Amino acid sequence: MSLEQRLIDTLHRADDFEPSPDLFARVERSLQEDLRHRRRVRLVAASLSAGAIAVAFFLRGVITVGTGGRLVAPGWALEVLIIMAQVVLVLTVGPTLRRFGKPFIADVFRFDPDTGHRFVALLDIAFYLFFFGVVLVRPNFEGWGETVILGDDAWEWAARFALFLLVMGIAHVSTVGFLPLIGLFFSSTMRRTRRHQAGVTAPPLSARAEQAERVVRMIVWGAAGLALLAVLGMVGMFLLGFADP
Repeated sequence: MSLEQRLIDTLHRADDFEPSPDLFARVERSLQEDLRHRRRVRLVAASLSAGAIAVAFFLRGVITVGTGGRLVAPGWALEVLIIMAQVVLVLTVGPTLRRFGKPFIADVFRFDPDTGHRFVALLDIAFYLFFFGVVLVRPNFEGWGETVILGDDAWEWAARFALFLLVMGIAHVSTVGFLPLIGLFFSSTMRRTRRHQAGVTAPPLSARAEQAERVVRMIVWGAAGLALLAVLGMVGMFLLGFADP
């Protein structure tokens, strides 16, 4: 058979190819997700622009020139600005973490994706409750009526915002570090449940599954040992304090 005939046969076989029945649905869903993402980007950009303009007008109204030509502002103004900046940061970082964390959550809860979706929802609630609580706990009402010299006293407010960023980063790193452990325990629980349902027909554990079960047992026993040591330590401190004349 010549090369030309082979090409003709190959092209004829390509005509018999039928696309996947859900191809159109997947393409349409991808286009809709891209459209929603573009809308979110435009909304965020418009919100940030409007917020920047509002902040500029707000600062223009509260900042005055004090003695010696130095810029001063009331303490409540900087306090409001920091609180609003923290709220905007939380509202911006939350959806971003949810979007980029979905593949990670799906891998952690690959045995049951529905549980992964519910876990993401609960994680979102915990995220907003925690950081909005931090925002509400930190306001400095003592300096509400003071006058702040920009360039000197304002560094204290900037340090508070930097501390908030540090807390947010530590919380995120801790969550990412603990998620594999949660997935390990969840996988172990699901594996045990399915094997119990299968009964005698359950296949033997693979080497990887046995290793995962050993790791789970080590973590459980280690956590139990630490909890026991903590209880014994508190009991010992209580007895020493009780015996101290």
